[in-house]
Amino acid sequence: MARIAILGLGYIGCSIGLGLRAAKLKNTEIVGFDDWRRARTTAEKSGAVEKAHGSLRDAVGGAGLVVLATPPAAMEELLPAVAEHLGRGAVVTDVASSKATITEWARRFLPREATFVGGHPMAGEAGVTGAEAASAELFQGANWFLCPEGSVNSNAVGSVVGMVRELGAEPHFLSVEEHDYIVAGASHLPLILASAQFSMLRNSEGWTDLGRAAADTFKTVTSPNSGDPTLTADIAVTNREHVQHWIDRFILELNRLRDVLDQDEGKVFDEFAGMQISYAKFLAGQDLDRGVDGGHDLPSSGDTLATLLVGQRLYERVKERTKRQEAEEAEDRMRKWR
Repeated sequence: MARIAILGLGYIGCSIGLGLRAAKLKNTEIVGFDDWRRARTTAEKSGAVEKAHGSLRDAVGGAGLVVLATPPAAMEELLPAVAEHLGRGAVVTDVASSKATITEWARRFLPREATFVGGHPMAGEAGVTGAEAASAELFQGANWFLCPEGSVNSNAVGSVVGMVRELGAEPHFLSVEEHDYIVAGASHLPLILASAQFSMLRNSEGWTDLGRAAADTFKTVTSPNSGDPTLTADIAVTNREHVQHWIDRFILELNRLRDVLDQDEGKVFDEFAGMQISYAKFLAGQDLDRGVDGGHDLPSSGDTLATLLVGQRLYERVKERTKRQEAEEAEDRMRKWR
């Protein structure tokens, strides 16, 4: 019988277990490991794993696929311990949100007979932790980044892809560096910004009144602070350079918007309304393939959603202004080419 071992029985690890067990894989045993007894008990009671072990040897021994679902920094100690019990041909993957550091650890500690395929599911709610919150549907429709190195055996990659698809997720392949750069901007930076905004206001002299004024918008923006601080710290440390890059970019953008506020009211409106329209198109899935034009004037779902957000007249005003700006830019390019 085949065995899949999930190491780390928290929110993500138990969700993987629940999803795989719901898929009813034939002749496959789903087991887990956690050094916390409560996590093991919860995982077994919920049905996330058939057996939750407190020993790595018992969980990893005989496993063809091992999933590392612990905080990123913990893997530096976990990988060499796992390596002692891996069988020949075993495949190891992870779910950490940074890849370069962990891939280097895997290269250093895992035996040649084993294969590492880095992975990262883009799923889970900020601030949600613990096996109690796990769900078999967590990964349905989610993107799952895979970062195999060039020499990785295709059968090993196929094993991880198979698991991802059984969980209802869509695999996407990136290099380690591409992954860490992209995720630092889209996923890690919001965690840092949430901490920065709360810290800035909390340490202000007027915090008593600021705190009373902090309503739902403030609580939503700063909600990542309610999560496990270990994860945020691990992310910041294992993907430090890319996170710092996006912090620098964000500072530049804030300075740009600060200058926009010195302009006349019409330009300020165009700035924020234009961003709102672009955001509406992003939510509608219309903003990820730039330059794609259907060749007709029928409104897209993104256009429709945008008009609902900002109103038809204001939307048309911004759209017309954007068209004029694009035409002027095109004319400038033509003059340069001439």
